[in-house]
Amino acid sequence: MDITNAVNFLVGSILFSFAAIILVVMVIILNNLFHKYWKPIRWQIFDPQDVHIVDHKVIEELKQSLEKQKTGKKDDK
Repeated sequence: MDITNAVNFLVGSILFSFAAIILVVMVIILNNLFHKYWKPIRWQIFDPQDVHIVDHKVIEELKQSLEKQKTGKKDDK
């Protein structure tokens, strides 16, 4: 490898790294400018945040309170 090939490789590497840095900076700027208009993309079909574990005691208490409300409304009529 002679000096011209080495210089061309060095200049090409520097220009490529500058282009990559400018591309990353532009993506960050665009992301910050339009962040309130972008909606998150859900990559998963099953989202663990949507799963709610409910205790059976809580379900029974809710059923009992609904029954009390229904009977209370029937008594008022």
